[in-house]
Amino acid sequence: MSRPTFARIDLDAVMHNVRALKRLIGGRKVCASVKADAYGHGACAVARAMSIAGVDMFAVAMTEEAVELREAGIRRPILLLTTVPEEDMADILRHGITACITDEAFAQMLSQEALQQGRPAEAHVNVDTGMARVGIPHEGAAEAILRIRELPGIVLTGIFTHFACSDSEDLSVSRQQMALFREVIGSLKASGVPVPMLHIANSAATLRMPEAYLDCVRPGLILYGLYSRRMLGARIALKAVMSLQTHISFCKRVPAGTKLGYGHTFTTWRDSVIATLPIGYHDGYMREYSNTGEVLIRGRHARVVGRVCMDQTLADATDIPGVSPGDQVVIYGEQDGRRIRIEDMASRLGRVPYELTCAIGGRVRRRYVLNGEVVGETPMRSLVPPAVLRQVFPSVADAGTEAKPARRGAA
Repeated sequence: MSRPTFARIDLDAVMHNVRALKRLIGGRKVCASVKADAYGHGACAVARAMSIAGVDMFAVAMTEEAVELREAGIRRPILLLTTVPEEDMADILRHGITACITDEAFAQMLSQEALQQGRPAEAHVNVDTGMARVGIPHEGAAEAILRIRELPGIVLTGIFTHFACSDSEDLSVSRQQMALFREVIGSLKASGVPVPMLHIANSAATLRMPEAYLDCVRPGLILYGLYSRRMLGARIALKAVMSLQTHISFCKRVPAGTKLGYGHTFTTWRDSVIATLPIGYHDGYMREYSNTGEVLIRGRHARVVGRVCMDQTLADATDIPGVSPGDQVVIYGEQDGRRIRIEDMASRLGRVPYELTCAIGGRVRRRYVLNGEVVGETPMRSLVPPAVLRQVFPSVADAGTEAKPARRGAA
């Protein structure tokens, strides 16, 4: 009963990429970004593979993401990359999550929670050197960090900042951010304070700015075998982790002049074979691919024709001999020596690769491959799982059947 649309996640490729990265950076530590469900790849499975390959710690965006990793058995340090609500502090300490301090007020609340629970709170300080998103402004960061260090219950284990333009052609902004960060660290050292682990390098900086390695690098995209720009692939040989696949669900022959799909945005100019694919924009196959996208069928490129629908997409398979329902279709990935790269398809839309992988929806199953064999597969995930439905309708056994009114006078 399973739909033939799935994302193949190559855990061998994950481990290859981690090891290639570690060779590049020498003895520095690796803090792997697995936020947003590991950019759509599945954080728990990916984090396990990364742990085996030697990742030292993980970075996430939300407390819930960190707790999910802990509940999946991930025991390595997990760093929150940004501020979280005050009500999350108890969970942060309970699960041994490394907090992100973005201002002194948060640090004081975290200190109070640590004292109340009777356990230390590990934390990294986020210094704003030009991202202007969150973080302690670099002008007063050194003084603020000295005050934070004195708060009871706080164990400061790291200081970091975010590059804003590390994948731009011009690296002058990144070098300026680097200089500001070094000024903050220099002031701390001048005060005689031991400086904890320092990190700044994201994926692009890891490939372009060896001077930014410091104690630890904090990559995301490259660990999934993707590059924000094609030229960044020159320094390290990575393997793509995700391929998106489906199978033809229906084929039909139509005469020249047939209008296809919603809005009749495509008209066949010849007698054609049109293949229907069970994938659409709810699955993360962008509507912008309408009349512009392409897929691989039997090792040949087939153009997307008509509008991409919520659940289905049409492809022109006229030039592919023998095409028939059940044939494998590669949306992103390789087939018979030809390849459709996620980066290239993102570029067509004026997007970045992260958007395409993060957009792949919950009803697209993730099929995990390790040592060349399929080792697991996720079920279709509904946006409203049964457990939540039972909370919404706690007294209704079957929400599809109206409850009958009780008879007057009945007990």
